Amino acid sequence: MMEETGFLLCKPAGLLILVLLYGCYSLRVQSTDTLYFKSGLQLSGELDHLERGMISFSSDDLDDQDISTYKISTLCASTYTYRITTLLHKVYYGTLGKADSGMVKIQTRQDTLLIQLKELSTVASYDTGFFHNLSGTVALGYVFTRSASLGILNTYNDIRYFDGRIGADLNISGITGFSEDGTKRVREYAWLVPGYYLNSHWQVNAIFSYQRNLELGTARRFIEGAGATYQFLLKHHMDAGVLAGLATVQESAFQGQLKTGRFELPLMFTYNLYLLRDNNFQLQLAQGAFFGLNEGGRIREEGWIRAAYNIISTFSVNLVFYNSFDNQPPLKIFSRSDYGLVFGVGYSF
Repeated sequence: MMEETGFLLCKPAGLLILVLLYGCYSLRVQSTDTLYFKSGLQLSGELDHLERGMISFSSDDLDDQDISTYKISTLCASTYTYRITTLLHKVYYGTLGKADSGMVKIQTRQDTLLIQLKELSTVASYDTGFFHNLSGTVALGYVFTRSASLGILNTYNDIRYFDGRIGADLNISGITGFSEDGTKRVREYAWLVPGYYLNSHWQVNAIFSYQRNLELGTARRFIEGAGATYQFLLKHHMDAGVLAGLATVQESAFQGQLKTGRFELPLMFTYNLYLLRDNNFQLQLAQGAFFGLNEGGRIREEGWIRAAYNIISTFSVNLVFYNSFDNQPPLKIFSRSDYGLVFGVGYSF
């Protein structure tokens, strides 16, 4: 009799637990983010992140979308807890609520703040996976001349990770020539800078780079270091920053041994311009100077300028100008400077 009574008492408790679990699940499912367009349309789904005037948004009805904030009247986002930064360098942790046209509510545990939508700088969710916070562009171009039996392949890849506190920028580009004599790896460049955001102005960084340049006589160069970035310009349509640090270098010329024990002071300037009203024109500039500390006054320079124009929502035409300089190339018979202009078609995600 006691066992039957215990069983009967457990049944209501079990049902209560099931009801609570179902309720929590229902709340999660119903927690839908919404974009309210200036045209009057609405789009429901999940806000992945907002950065540099673009909203990354996932919807069941459509593929993942990158939408300009210029097209949005207001929005609400409560699926996740977000780290929200404004153009006034204020940082909040909470959700976003619907407001009048051109406005948005920042809702934290302590307060609710009403600001203009264009004052949002970044919105990044904490409780999402790694791939959820990735964005970038992959571009490819190819030129072939039959008369010279020469083909040239160029690649440009710019990938960014940002989860509110930790970020990383990865840039990979290359130029490869194909002819009857074989394949030539003309230029290869990789630049990875992971960082931790101390606040909206400062972040501490690690620095990793790989370089190859046939014109300058560099067979391979590896760079590892650390530094800090200061973002001195932050507006709705542009941002700029400076990175400085200390790095160690390993380098070899063609047919030469890998030389180690070299140190450099890297100084990198970045600038991004976003004109998003019409077809999402973007201009990205990165120029870096590397000052040798134990190489007798050696100074190197690496950089690129990229202009991109969206032909449709996720595809763009890209024009990239790259430049390199070395006042002391690995071998004196090689050039001290190199530059080029490449064209390609890119896919953004």
